[in-house]
Amino acid sequence: MTSRLTTYAACALLMLGSFGCAGDDSIEQAADQSTQQFEAAGVQGMKNDALFMAEAASANMLQVQLGELALERAVSPEVKEMAQEMTAGHRKVVEDLENIAVQGNFVLPTMLGSAHQKVYDEVSGETGIGFDLAYIKRIREEHESLLDRYEDMAENAKDMDVKQFASKQLPLLRQHLQKAEQLEDRVGDI
Repeated sequence: MTSRLTTYAACALLMLGSFGCAGDDSIEQAADQSTQQFEAAGVQGMKNDALFMAEAASANMLQVQLGELALERAVSPEVKEMAQEMTAGHRKVVEDLENIAVQGNFVLPTMLGSAHQKVYDEVSGETGIGFDLAYIKRIREEHESLLDRYEDMAENAKDMDVKQFASKQLPLLRQHLQKAEQLEDRVGDI
């Protein structure tokens, strides 16, 4: 009986410690929770898939939040148009991601990861044409990063649903990156 209580206490402390040690980064917390769930169920090697799912959730929430902000603050009609497209596209990606998470027992963050929050804060601190330029630049940079990560997961994810999800999103991400690059070129010439 005492050893069972000791085991329960150790598990409780381990769980509390893992949440406390993960810091304030919602991506790491969600990925750690997913990995722990998989390992408790006897499924090994899911850390990369869990991390991708958490990163993707935060990154797509960032795209939606930045798009909504740009719809309010952007000066250029072209930037507002792009923001509308980004917001709609990434809302759909978030829905798909949530469905995959439920089916695959992945934990997703409900708030931006710390790096994504910094991007949001950076862009939201700008006004006028400075806002438009910061928004376009960050959208391009984020889509370059997203595209690399999604391409990797389309090839290397362990979970077939994650692999298919990543592969399915590639055309949208390429299209968004291309539009952001084109708009950045046009606005940069002003």
